[in-house]
Amino acid sequence: MLTITHTPTEGTTIDGTSKGDGTAPILKTAGWKWGRSITAWYIPHSRDRAPHLARIEHTAAALRAAGYDVETDIDTTLRDGTDAHHNRNERLTDRAAALAAKAERKATAADAAHARHDHACAALPEGGEPIKVGHHSERRHRRALDRAHTTARAAIEADAAARSAAESARIAARSTDHRYTPAVIHRRIERQSAELRSIERHLTKYRAAGHTVETSSHMHQLELNKAELERDIEYWTAVRAEQDATDGPTLYSRADLRPGCFVNCSGTWHKVIRVNAKSVTVATAYSWTDRLPYDKITDARAEDAHTPIRPGQ
Repeated sequence: MLTITHTPTEGTTIDGTSKGDGTAPILKTAGWKWGRSITAWYIPHSRDRAPHLARIEHTAAALRAAGYDVETDIDTTLRDGTDAHHNRNERLTDRAAALAAKAERKATAADAAHARHDHACAALPEGGEPIKVGHHSERRHRRALDRAHTTARAAIEADAAARSAAESARIAARSTDHRYTPAVIHRRIERQSAELRSIERHLTKYRAAGHTVETSSHMHQLELNKAELERDIEYWTAVRAEQDATDGPTLYSRADLRPGCFVNCSGTWHKVIRVNAKSVTVATAYSWTDRLPYDKITDARAEDAHTPIRPGQ
């Protein structure tokens, strides 16, 4: 018996599979992945998320069609946003630590590979002496050249692996800090709010047509997604409010800027032509203007191009 389970803390997993039982191709096709740390198949990014009902049902149907007995156990409740994101931050921290350790191992392996290459090169005759064909040293010389070439390739590959691991570790180390950057949170709230409004419009149409959660699986999924978005928006809105209360406003708004002042975006200064609800219209070096969202503005100056303008002042 195979059991597909969804819980807030563990996400969507399947129990009862074994190596070589034929379920792997079916699960891979359905978008599942094998988790070595949990020794089970799982749906990626399903922890503390609304269950993906269509994928679960599709997987169960495909397994049943292949002759397997399948049952589902789906918990649709959501954890508090603070607990959910705290656990996610812990997982990100653990992942960053694991990648940092991997990067260190790869760097050590690269150093060892270079040492082996240096040792192989040291065995070659000095001064680039050519191979003496027919001489008793020919075979030894050719073997030494082969070792030098082989160890050179190994050192190059080890360097590439070390650089890749170091870059992954660097990105992972700053992932949590990046997620909690005020501008990033602001854009996330804007995006999630737009998704929520879209879901609410679809639900209104479903209700007007007489559908209910019991009669429409898609409507059921929309209701679950709506609850998840409402939870996350509430959490991130509270985080932004706490940031402003602790550090003061960090994002520019319509009230801070005026036509004629200057704003900085990605290291470039622009003159403001018009102030809008969610952006400013700026001059360009061409015949047209451009728009910059407030969350992309990192600095501002008054009309004299020198006096600083701070958010919230």
